[in-house]
Amino acid sequence: MKEIVRRALAMALALVLLVALPAHAQDEPADPLDALLATSEPEQPAPENGTPAQTEPAPPAPLETIPVQSEAAPPEPPKPEQRKVPRGLEEIIVTATKREANPRDLPASITALSGEQMESQGYQGQEDFLKLVPGVTFSNDTINANRVTIRGIGADLNTSNTTGVFLGDVPFEDPTLPRVTLDPNPFDLARIEVLKGPQGTLFGGSALNGAVRYVPQDPRLDTWEEKAFVQMESVKEGDAGLIYGAAVNVPLGQTAALRLMAFDRRSPGWVDDTSRDLNDVNEVKQKGARLMGLWQPSEAWKISTLAVIQKTDVADSSITDNTVGRLSRSNTPQPSPVRTRYDLESLGIQYSFDTFDVQSQTSRAAKTFDASIDASRIGNPPDPTPPSVTIINDNESEALMQELRFTSNDSFSERWSWLGGAFFRRIHTEDITDILGSNQMLPIPAPVLAGAAGVIPGFGGFITEDGRINTARGAADPIDVDEAALFGEATVTFWKSLDVTLGLRVFQTVSDSVVRFSGALVTSPDNVTTGQIEKVSAGKLKERGVNPKLAVKYEFNDNLSVYSSVARGFRFGGAQVLVGTLTSEAPAFYQSDVIWSYELGVRTQWMDNTLTADVTAFYLDWNKPQLQQADASGLGAFFDNVGGARGQGLEMAVRYLTPLPGLTVSLSGAYVDTVTTTPFTTSSGVETQPGTRWPLAARWQSSTTLAYQRQLFGSWQGGATLLYSTISSAPNTLSYLDTVFGYETLDATLSLSGGESRGRPELTLSLANLTDTRGIISGVNNPQFAKDHNYIRPRTLVARIGFTF
Repeated sequence: MKEIVRRALAMALALVLLVALPAHAQDEPADPLDALLATSEPEQPAPENGTPAQTEPAPPAPLETIPVQSEAAPPEPPKPEQRKVPRGLEEIIVTATKREANPRDLPASITALSGEQMESQGYQGQEDFLKLVPGVTFSNDTINANRVTIRGIGADLNTSNTTGVFLGDVPFEDPTLPRVTLDPNPFDLARIEVLKGPQGTLFGGSALNGAVRYVPQDPRLDTWEEKAFVQMESVKEGDAGLIYGAAVNVPLGQTAALRLMAFDRRSPGWVDDTSRDLNDVNEVKQKGARLMGLWQPSEAWKISTLAVIQKTDVADSSITDNTVGRLSRSNTPQPSPVRTRYDLESLGIQYSFDTFDVQSQTSRAAKTFDASIDASRIGNPPDPTPPSVTIINDNESEALMQELRFTSNDSFSERWSWLGGAFFRRIHTEDITDILGSNQMLPIPAPVLAGAAGVIPGFGGFITEDGRINTARGAADPIDVDEAALFGEATVTFWKSLDVTLGLRVFQTVSDSVVRFSGALVTSPDNVTTGQIEKVSAGKLKERGVNPKLAVKYEFNDNLSVYSSVARGFRFGGAQVLVGTLTSEAPAFYQSDVIWSYELGVRTQWMDNTLTADVTAFYLDWNKPQLQQADASGLGAFFDNVGGARGQGLEMAVRYLTPLPGLTVSLSGAYVDTVTTTPFTTSSGVETQPGTRWPLAARWQSSTTLAYQRQLFGSWQGGATLLYSTISSAPNTLSYLDTVFGYETLDATLSLSGGESRGRPELTLSLANLTDTRGIISGVNNPQFAKDHNYIRPRTLVARIGFTF
């Protein structure tokens, strides 16, 4: 596969040279392939009376995952009174390349999901919509940050994510100890864009092998708009929950507008804790709001603001202690609540000159994470498990970002388009992790404990400020990461058919940290005798690099195009920040890892733009991937770079607007094979040989959607959707401690919309996981917790009503 892709890339580059060499700046020769294509593409006459052909809106689908352009006018238009409106699939315009474009015009693999259509399906998070994107998997245990794996390249537990997450162009992921997930409610989003492959040229170290971009709905000038929804969810063997939200667009004169969105969500629990005789313990409460402002005092100026806040309270973990489908556990005598909060602000200022635009974007993102995790089951003691080990984690981070960007506009040139700019980001993180050996309070007054902690360094590693026995403590204060970069990208077009894109990002990252380790599992007898009861790990890591990208796209005609690309991505390295113990032998630093991607894609459309079929082949070369390794105690851990990995595979996506009016069929699938390429030995002494499958890299995925909609009466429309998804099994860790995935799901939705009725009501009734499949989404990550398993949500009835005024 690697050789095939490389040869295809070489052929594409050779085509560029052969075609480009005869070109002249002022007088371009005819495309040498025109003569070959002329016989298969007859000239089409213009429509009568100079009237452009109209395009009939396609029937709504559950998700618009394969956007395409409208077909040209029919070759022999009938008389006006007999003319039929041609059918055709719709398109979604994206801004994944920091300018508006149709994804089918870009030499990249991008899936665009409509926010409006996700609303109508009642989707609430990444687990709902990512299963529709071929080659993408999702894992979550309700405690750690979500892990999104693209094309088999995924992050190990606690390592920084390989998939970047953005709100617009603002990066959200922390490069060290990511704890909080950006997973906004789809309500009032314009769209979600999933970008596959390294995005290092435009997005830097935040997107090693892909990105998920949430794009909010912009404020609208001269338009007053209100919308609201109420949604009820009822889970089999679980509780019921209510979600509601509202949004309003307020015009302020002719040149300004505000848009406000707010929602409140109570997601029902469905896991029972028999050790505490409690049912449905994993309830989630979430609140959020978003305020956007737009001011355009003239045609040249555009000033925009964004402010977002979201709070999430997870009452308890959703882990179970079995693999037989039982939604309960009996080995957690204490709850594991998790509370997260984030707020994000951004100010954008844009000025448009005659041939290019200048944009400044200043942003800030702050996050907090507070968790109390029951680890009494460590060592897998027999039931009933007594309350004992508790892991307390408090994490805070703040990022300040500045980007200055120059972008050519349509007036610059018919052949050239370009952008360039500079980016700077500074991230400050503080993280404290306590491993409590007991929750029993010592009979020592708080002032005495505070005084001892102030005099004896590392005293808090043995006894906390509230008098509890502490086994180990890791206090990272601070972790500072700076990223500075210059980036640019240019595209030139030859003969209106061949596009060549070259991108480059030159960057420097600096990671500076101080981490103090203390406690019984950390301090050695030698340290105690010398009066040192804590270990300090401090250091600075500076790295420089270049991320290039080269892409070639050739459009044979409106119905067929091919592209080939090669790109490089990277992920931040840094100093050790996890809690170590006496048995931990960790390197002082872990390095950044690098990935090279080779991609070849074919895009086709058929039958007057009612059928599209795309195929993409890729090869990924991953050098020194980052891995979390556990020490012999099972409590300590550290980061390390281990060997290498490679991924290869095929993706396909088909969408068909059938002859039956209102019926659309969508099919997507992926085959991914990601394995290690270099032998290495884990900290526990396990030999990992080449060919070992990478964690969470499912080999097979598919998603099939049948969507039907028809006119009922007046302006009312009815619809129905069936979504069938499959995913093959995958190892949960490199050591094969557990197997996850390997399940199928079926979702069904009925909808009724009022069209031109007052309030434009829309009612939907859905059954998610109709067959009540017990799919495992997260498994054992540590041999000390050999029973931990998280299931996907059981069959859930969702009823939703929405209004737009």
